Amino acid sequence: GMLDGDPLCIPENGSEIINPHPLFRFAATANTNGGSDETGLYQGTLRQNLAFMDRFWLCEINYPTPEAEESLLAIRAKGLPEDIRKKMVEYANEVRKLFKGESTDFNDTIEVTFSTRTLIRWADLTARFQPLANQGIQPVTYALDRALGYRATRETRSFLHELAQRIFPITDT
Repeated sequence: GMLDGDPLCIPENGSEIINPHPLFRFAATANTNGGSDETGLYQGTLRQNLAFMDRFWLCEINYPTPEAEESLLAIRAKGLPEDIRKKMVEYANEVRKLFKGESTDFNDTIEVTFSTRTLIRWADLTARFQPLANQGIQPVTYALDRALGYRATRETRSFLHELAQRIFPITDT
């Protein structure tokens, strides 16, 4: 009812009535625009009722710009050098192209992709795994597997490693 402007009644609190503020807004996110998922990427999502969907304005939001993600990583992963953060964003965008079938480097699409949340997780794990460099373990690729790689098939994971070697060619941080 609140989505239609009606007040909210909370029976557990003595039937308290809460009237929505005139500027009240409700935002929801979804990966499927309410029409279920025919790709198989978001298993378990169902087609939403048209009456329910009619209460929302739909808009499509793309990934942030590379500059925005670099700024975000500068805040969230201060300990990583700027050049590594830039390469991480470059890598994430290459993986996104592969996922959407827009890359010429791979014959097929891949089944995993980088959300901004995954990119932040990768940067955070890379910073946390820095001490492993003393043991000969490369923190960037070690963290990449934990942030994304282990969610992929073996073939895709192998390709993700090849791509990482191209973008992070000489040394790992």
